Amino acid sequence: MTDKEYMQIAIEISKRSKTPYGAIIIKDDKIIRRSDNFDTNELYKHAEYKAIQDAIQKKSLYNQLYGATIYCSCEPCLMCLGAILYEGITKIVYGATIQDSNDLYSEETCVSITDVIKLSNKNVEVLNIMRNEAVEALKKAGKE
Repeated sequence: MTDKEYMQIAIEISKRSKTPYGAIIIKDDKIIRRSDNFDTNELYKHAEYKAIQDAIQKKSLYNQLYGATIYCSCEPCLMCLGAILYEGITKIVYGATIQDSNDLYSEETCVSITDVIKLSNKNVEVLNIMRNEAVEALKKAGKE
């Protein structure tokens, strides 16, 4: 599958979620975890964090996500980015920006993830695609 096809899955998850965020983790061309149905009552259960946590707990992949890609409907927040970097995920593909999230749905600390990655000395590829489609999910949720 292509980056665009995987991103479409993350965006579809965000459209069905209680909050307009979705994430999937891909390794070796297989979806190893999705963030479907995460509990919004838990403060730190963001889509990216939920997918990572499920991968390391339910799939026994602790310290085995090196080389994986995470597709996020929105640019990861600092907490989720920390988990991504800690687990060794080497590619982040996101749709809406953190500023879009801040403007349309939820207040966020708006820091460029590429700047943080540079400071971390990690080799992580970052790609922003399908922003318009991801922003639509934020807009719809912001009106509800």
